[in-house]
Amino acid sequence: MDDRSGHPTGEAQVALARQQASRIPTGDTKQPWQSVGPTNVGGRVTDLAIDPTTSPSTVYAAVTSGGIMKSTDGGVTWAPSYPTGDQQAMGALARSSDGTLWAGTGEANPSGGGTTFFGDGMYRSTDGGASWSQWGLPDSGAFGRIVVNPKVPSQVWAAATGSLSWVSGQRGLYELNGRGKDWKLSLAPTNDTTGAIDVAVDPADPNIILASMWDRSRNNGAFQYGGVGSGLYRSTNDGKTWTRLDNSAINGPVCAWDQNQSGLNTDADLGRIGIAFAPSDPNRVYIQFAGANGPDKGFYVSNDAGASWSCGAAEPGSVTGGYEWVFARLWVDPVDENHLFAADVSLKESTNGGATWTNSSGPHSDQHAMAWDPQVPNLVYNGDDGGVYYSTQNGATRTWTHAQVEPWNQSYHLAVSQQDSVRMATGLQDQGSVNTWSPGVEPTDLTQWKSFGGGDGHWVQIDPNNQNTYYQCSQPVPPRISCGRRVDAASSGSTLSTNTSFSSPAWPSNTRITTDMPIVLDPADPNYVYVAGTSIARSGDGVVSGANAWTLISPTTPDSPDSLPGKVPANEINPDTYYANEYGAVTQIAPAKSTGTPTSPSSTIYAGTDTGKLWKTTNATSANPTWTQLGVGVLPQQWVTSIQVDPTNANHVYATFSDYREGELAANVWMSTNGGRTWSNISGNLPNAPVWMVTYDQAHNQLYVGTDYGVFYLKNGKKNWARLGSQLPNCPVLDVKLSADGGTVYAATFGRGVYQLHVTN
Repeated sequence: MDDRSGHPTGEAQVALARQQASRIPTGDTKQPWQSVGPTNVGGRVTDLAIDPTTSPSTVYAAVTSGGIMKSTDGGVTWAPSYPTGDQQAMGALARSSDGTLWAGTGEANPSGGGTTFFGDGMYRSTDGGASWSQWGLPDSGAFGRIVVNPKVPSQVWAAATGSLSWVSGQRGLYELNGRGKDWKLSLAPTNDTTGAIDVAVDPADPNIILASMWDRSRNNGAFQYGGVGSGLYRSTNDGKTWTRLDNSAINGPVCAWDQNQSGLNTDADLGRIGIAFAPSDPNRVYIQFAGANGPDKGFYVSNDAGASWSCGAAEPGSVTGGYEWVFARLWVDPVDENHLFAADVSLKESTNGGATWTNSSGPHSDQHAMAWDPQVPNLVYNGDDGGVYYSTQNGATRTWTHAQVEPWNQSYHLAVSQQDSVRMATGLQDQGSVNTWSPGVEPTDLTQWKSFGGGDGHWVQIDPNNQNTYYQCSQPVPPRISCGRRVDAASSGSTLSTNTSFSSPAWPSNTRITTDMPIVLDPADPNYVYVAGTSIARSGDGVVSGANAWTLISPTTPDSPDSLPGKVPANEINPDTYYANEYGAVTQIAPAKSTGTPTSPSSTIYAGTDTGKLWKTTNATSANPTWTQLGVGVLPQQWVTSIQVDPTNANHVYATFSDYREGELAANVWMSTNGGRTWSNISGNLPNAPVWMVTYDQAHNQLYVGTDYGVFYLKNGKKNWARLGSQLPNCPVLDVKLSADGGTVYAATFGRGVYQLHVTN
């Protein structure tokens, strides 16, 4: 894909966007952004590294979109150890015996329905994370693993996985051998969608190396997490030459649960492969791998350093779970070659070399990293979608303790009370929905947020007229939605609270619902609630549950030409069984407040879809609302990421668009002052990077946007955007909200939680 300048997306465009962002000056607000938590929840950790030269050992964590974190007290409390202005998306982390830290930016774990973010190469620190330098491979997209030669600390192996959505130029297994930033491509991919995902070095003979390649790609609607480029490779001469291992290296039959019995042979069904040597017996090696659509495909054991393999006696993963492409990681106890762990939704443990498996209960779901402390027997750390856990009993079930202070979270959406701005709620990746208060208890410590909804939290809302009523939605499973309304009896005093689960609207069969399904309260009368799939549903007056709770107010039939999303292109229909019908839906709903009353909903509504269409109705309260598509041939046909309507003028509207999943990085902010008849591109000097949210402070004529490079604003209709505040971590800002008086701006970052900034209007 191309960006708006017509150049192919790649390293040059990423670098240009970063330069553009750095050149935009900070506006009137000079104060730094302040974190307002949560620090007691945590978020995805992709890798761990330990410095055993300190006491207790210092532990480092690579946080998926939040940089590098550091703990000096045994994993109890954590603090950032990475510059806020550098790329925060992390995929891999390693420490060499001479103390050098290596961080590979860009997350290699793909998403089913959400978004992962890509990096700008390798970074190095020689002072324990106090400072970092970019160290080559800027067009690598993401990294799956970094391994340092245990005997030669200057030799580093990096598995460059590449971008999911564009053709990264630097893919494959790279070697650095004491020559500055001169990385050498040791194992090249066989096609443009393949990169390296794992690498393991024999601890006794570092000339023996195993590496895995992974063929993967995605667009707006579809992903393919396996292909003919995937494979397991072995070198016995320090990476000078490689042999691709196939089923001829397997003794006996392939694993019985391999659904098409293709094993390690070149095949479209071969997905992600994880590798682990046993430190106590380097001849023992384990691999686990997935099929293209996620089911566990194989678990194999080698007793000759990876030359030959046999199917393990039991399956660590699942043939029905459908998520093995997220995991495919293995870790072996450094003192017992038969004690190993496998990544899955739950942490899988075997004490007999994989003959049987059990769950090691205690950690959060979705495992990604483990590391043993070489100084303290049986002390092991775990990193997953819930943060960092540690066990002093070698990972035995129910012996895991969660870290207490983890200043990182992946926040999708944010809500701020319009009566009391310290009352906030946010939806988090795999951590549900959390808020700053408990029923009847005033917020006092904004670092400690409380859960009020499970799963993958997404949209949250607080009734603008009554903060005691609030809402949350988690990832839907089409055609069902998963939302709830909670009503506290009082803001303080009574702790009584009632929760009502939404019923699902009467969608037609094969209804599609985006993972980030919108839930919107009507700004004129917040008792009316909107949700959307292929079509938009409006609740009754305060009624969100029951057979007659919802009225469908837009065309309902999927793939009908008059439906809001329209027909999904063939190449964007997801072949994955477990993520079907999650594309081709409404992504944004924006009722115009001025067209409703305090006792009736808005009659004018704008709506956008992930298929790049923007719509409007002016008779939403009629029996058969009519919809008109806006901006045909003018607006970009890209995923509609946000819509904002002037609360005093239904004809004044803003919309943002992004094709990030198609590999396009352009900023697109558009405005109409005549109800969508004509549009102006007001992106101006914004960096060429996705814009995720637009927020309008009508009272002060001030516009804000959340982007991959922070928050920017336009004041009083000026032409050029200015950066808002300073010291906001350089991770994507997916939502921007305001206090009632517009004096405080809140940013929901996808990596470092929620930040606030007091502004001068």
